[in-house]
Amino acid sequence: MDLESASPALRILFVEDDALVRELTRALLAREDREVCVCASAEEALRELERGRFDLLITDVNLPSMSGMALARRFIGLHPAAAVIIASGYPLELDFGRYGANWRSAAKPIEAEQLDALIEELCVPRRRG
Repeated sequence: MDLESASPALRILFVEDDALVRELTRALLAREDREVCVCASAEEALRELERGRFDLLITDVNLPSMSGMALARRFIGLHPAAAVIIASGYPLELDFGRYGANWRSAAKPIEAEQLDALIEELCVPRRRG
């Protein structure tokens, strides 16, 4: 592969407070073309956001002390062109259209194919353009 034409790794910030779900999803996200930063809380994720830029936030909707939605709004405020996937163990009745075209939701447990399809849909067109 020509290093000059290779696009940089997709930087993903993944936030999940449940340790088992966090580790299983970390394994699903692992790929050579992705750099995944895994956090157990919104506070930890906010510290990571101070350190660098991310292309995608994947977060549980229910986090202790700060909701995944509040975290996602802060994330998009810092990275307006980035994408967001909100994960929930129950159906979300939210109008994601009002947040923009780069927001999606996913029901947990998230299957590998579903996760990869969402990432492809949200991130690949922007990275090519």
